[in-house]
Amino acid sequence: MHLSKLIIPFILFSSLIFSPALISAQENDSIAEKAEPAAVNTNSSNYSDSAAAEKFKKVDEYILKLKKRNKPVKILAKEITAPFSTEEEKVRAIFIWMTNNIAYDCVTYHTKKTPPGNFTYKSPEELQAKLDKYYYNYSMLVLRNRKAICEGYAILFRELCKNAGIECQLVEGRANENKDKIKKLRNRKSFSSNHTWNQVKINEIWYYIDVTWASGYCDKPVKKFYKKYNAYYFLAPMNDLYSTHAENYKFTERRNNPTAEQ
Repeated sequence: MHLSKLIIPFILFSSLIFSPALISAQENDSIAEKAEPAAVNTNSSNYSDSAAAEKFKKVDEYILKLKKRNKPVKILAKEITAPFSTEEEKVRAIFIWMTNNIAYDCVTYHTKKTPPGNFTYKSPEELQAKLDKYYYNYSMLVLRNRKAICEGYAILFRELCKNAGIECQLVEGRANENKDKIKKLRNRKSFSSNHTWNQVKINEIWYYIDVTWASGYCDKPVKKFYKKYNAYYFLAPMNDLYSTHAENYKFTERRNNPTAEQ
């Protein structure tokens, strides 16, 4: 049986899943431009959504009272979401838990030391099984350290949603505090990626959500993280993405469907 190899390179901390056959395609998709560093929020301003705060008051209060103890993803997901019946409440609970408990990993930002994603497979089923194990192990690493770069945030959010029975995917693209730059980027067919966030399905409707940028901000040298909740990055309609973000749809599709023919 043919043996294939999958490599997950963490370029700019936004890992795109490619088999060797897809690497050249990735290079062709990316426009010729100076590589940007990983997308880090260094803006201290925060957006307060009083309507959402009131709507989810009971959810937020419950989450903020939970004791901080290390638990496996499956058990933690159940504890976080158990009191709530709707998908919207469960997503809110996971979002608030993560923004309150996970800090941005400034050290990893500079060292670029992330879990290796390099393994072989003989079938799509084996690839999926290894990916599932990889994501689970990565999410547990984030929980143990209580720190992550965007990739870790997005993977942990995905795993918690998965174990709460909520459909969730990873999103690849570019994030930048220069909104004019993002606007211009959206007019391009393709561009390199420097950020990972999520899209989550609530009552059959997909929404964007970015736990990393909602958790706080870093100083300009990215040496220190400041916890400061930003409600702006909670839920955004798929036709109204955050003004600081641009999605690369090809990369997102490859990330979530690595076994599909390209």
